[in-house]
Amino acid sequence: MAVSRESIVSACRKALEGIPSVQAAFVAGSSAFGREDEWSDIDLCCVGPQSEIAAVYDALESGLEGLSPIALKLEMPPSAMWPGLSQRFYRLRDTDEFLMIDFCQLTPEQVVTFMEPQRHGTPVVLFDRSGIIKPAPLEADHHERLKNRIEWLRKSFPMFQNLVRKAVLRGDLIEAKAVWMSHSMRPLVDALRARHNPERFDYGFRYTLHDLPHKVAKELEAMMWPKDAEDLLSKLDVAAELFDSTIEALSADL
Repeated sequence: MAVSRESIVSACRKALEGIPSVQAAFVAGSSAFGREDEWSDIDLCCVGPQSEIAAVYDALESGLEGLSPIALKLEMPPSAMWPGLSQRFYRLRDTDEFLMIDFCQLTPEQVVTFMEPQRHGTPVVLFDRSGIIKPAPLEADHHERLKNRIEWLRKSFPMFQNLVRKAVLRGDLIEAKAVWMSHSMRPLVDALRARHNPERFDYGFRYTLHDLPHKVAKELEAMMWPKDAEDLLSKLDVAAELFDSTIEALSADL
């Protein structure tokens, strides 16, 4: 019998609540925005000291195994950007491929960053012993990072559009598609995000259907799927025009 999302969340809550050093646990991701659907994974987080992570993993995995054998487990390597953050992904044998558990243990200092409603929504609190799960303002350097990103986009985008054209002319359509995504579409998306959803300017391609105006998102969608090399070159010109107009509007706003 398939294991449900609700039973997984309940088992994880019970496991984490049984560890006194864990201050709180919550579900983030699509659940925090009220957009959970049949394809959503479970973005589970807890708050506690790094020294207790072994006990946390033992309890969590024991709780999951009580529902279904763990079919896949992936531990992420340490991150220089997030020292002290521990993360593992799980897939249970008795769920479909989409009901993955993305588990993070955050330190009390780190969790504040994930409490910004504009960027991360409103977490679904499973328990909170210390009142640590509460809204937080955007980080003080957010607007400075946004301005720096816009300035870099303004300088770098026109420099690198020849990479797509060069690859097409050489007949290397694999490289052409790769640089189209990395040097044309990604900076275009960043510019559009900076204009229409500046709080999440650094989210890349994720959530564009939700974060950008519908018309803009559909324009992007049409550009993302060139039919052939000739169509790619045509879309390259369209992308450049949209980028220029977006940067111009951003400059006026700033």
